Amino acid sequence: MKLQELYTLDEHEDGRDCLINDDDGNPTTLKIKVKGTDSSTYRLQLKKQKNAFMEAKQKGKEFDEDKHVIDALVECTVGWSGTEEKYSKKLCRELYTKAPYVKEQVDLFIARRENFTKAKRKK
Repeated sequence: MKLQELYTLDEHEDGRDCLINDDDGNPTTLKIKVKGTDSSTYRLQLKKQKNAFMEAKQKGKEFDEDKHVIDALVECTVGWSGTEEKYSKKLCRELYTKAPYVKEQVDLFIARRENFTKAKRKK
């Protein structure tokens, strides 16, 4: 075995398409391309979130977890297809804010490493 066989950063950084269902669970034409949890983008967002949490705690302020989750998802979103609307971070943030079920689908997709890696052959 070579150590390179264990590397996942590049695949997570390249991103994968998350197929989006509507609020009733029916498939839509929307595909959102996102980076995974092993990407440097995601790890940087996680670090920012932890720092913001610690700062809020030290100052006795409220920590808006949902805002930070949306920030991370927006940064990890590469683009989309299956809609007439051109991707922008502003529109992406609006989608994740005004359609929480879409945000949840993307968040769950990103968290599953197998969505970003190729299946290993069994010997």
